[in-house]
Amino acid sequence: MLKTEAARLQAEASDQWAYYQAKGIKLAVAQAAEAPWRSLGKSPPADLIEKEQRYAAEQEEVKAKAETLERERDARSREADHLLQQHHGFANSVALFQVAIALGALAALTRNRAVWVASLSLGGAGIAFFTAQLLS
Repeated sequence: MLKTEAARLQAEASDQWAYYQAKGIKLAVAQAAEAPWRSLGKSPPADLIEKEQRYAAEQEEVKAKAETLERERDARSREADHLLQQHHGFANSVALFQVAIALGALAALTRNRAVWVASLSLGGAGIAFFTAQLLS
């Protein structure tokens, strides 16, 4: 679930970066509209200057939001990786328990003491794996 959340955050961050680029294009267009005025030595209209400043400010806001989403994505991905690593440790202990139970049933049916000891040994190994994972 955390990996899915990280993928969703990545998509949102990508959308924000596309929006950032769009604001950059609008800023470049505003600067290009201002250039002829300056080349003639005249002051550009106030609305052009205001648009340029607005686009620059909006672009910075979008950049900050995109970077925040990327940091959140990375945190979720790291957490998911950690939980998956824990899951593998617990899954190994469950597998040992299952084999121990099967051997215990086989020992009961055959009345074989060696198989019963093997069953107890694997059960003990399962407990050891479980405890080690729980304490880590």
